[in-house]
Amino acid sequence: MQGGGTDLIFPHHEMSAVQAHGLTGEWPFAHTYVHQAMVGLDGEKMSKSKGNLVLVSRLRAEGVDPMAIRLAILAHHYRTEWSWTAQGLTDAQARLDRWRAALSGNGGPDATEVLRAVRERLADDLDAPGALAAVDQWADAALTLGGDVEGAPGIVGRALDALLGVRV
Repeated sequence: MQGGGTDLIFPHHEMSAVQAHGLTGEWPFAHTYVHQAMVGLDGEKMSKSKGNLVLVSRLRAEGVDPMAIRLAILAHHYRTEWSWTAQGLTDAQARLDRWRAALSGNGGPDATEVLRAVRERLADDLDAPGALAAVDQWADAALTLGGDVEGAPGIVGRALDALLGVRV
């Protein structure tokens, strides 16, 4: 697998494939290529060379919840260009707060459909925004309609732990 930003497809990734072929004699260099669309900041491409990076370490030092940071990123499909904004991080924190409220009870709506939808969306070209929308639907139902499926919040919470890499 070869990956990186869309700006690296040519010539960087093609060059690394040719160099690897020259070194090993094997072809193809990679069977799968994954390229992340550009992330912008203040109207420009975010990059080390421009020095306009929003660093996770800096956000964490400011006390930003790591799950909110991940939600702000996962709210965008990896192949769609987008811009980092303070509002996007605020929206992610509000989403996280809503999810946590929905997960706080012992019972809730059945978790079967949300788990199926999350898996389906992620299996479809890593559609993270679609997976998050499925969780939003479950959380909205839990907060407005309630539910009596014991343990459902725990099931959804564990799925989110796996998806986001941190405890809800």
